[in-house]
Amino acid sequence: MKGRNVAGASPADGMKGGRLRGRLVAGLLALMLACTGLAAWTAQPAQSEPGAMRVTSYIVRPGDTLWLYASRITPAGQDVSQTVDRLMALNGLESSSLRAGQRIVVPAE
Repeated sequence: MKGRNVAGASPADGMKGGRLRGRLVAGLLALMLACTGLAAWTAQPAQSEPGAMRVTSYIVRPGDTLWLYASRITPAGQDVSQTVDRLMALNGLESSSLRAGQRIVVPAE
C-alpha cells in the first residue's frame, strides 16, 4: 500500500487528470481563437450611402400603393422601381403592400 492515498489512487493518477484538464483547456482556447478568426474573416463592412439622409414620415391613405407613392416622389427621368426598393429597405418591408393608416419613413424633399 506504499505510495497510495486514502482513496486508493496513486499520485501519478492525479497527474494524468491534470494533463487531461490542460489539454481540454488548450483545446477550448484553440476552438475559441478559430471561431474569432472565422468571424473576423467573414465580417463585411456595412453598406450605406455617404452622409446622413434626411427623412420624414407619410401616413398611407386608402388606395395608396408603394408604387403610386414612389412615382410621386421619383424625380423625372429616374427609375420608379429603384425608389420602391429604397422605400422598402428604409422601412424594413418584405413586400410592397401597404395598408391605410400605416406610417412609412420617406426621404425628405
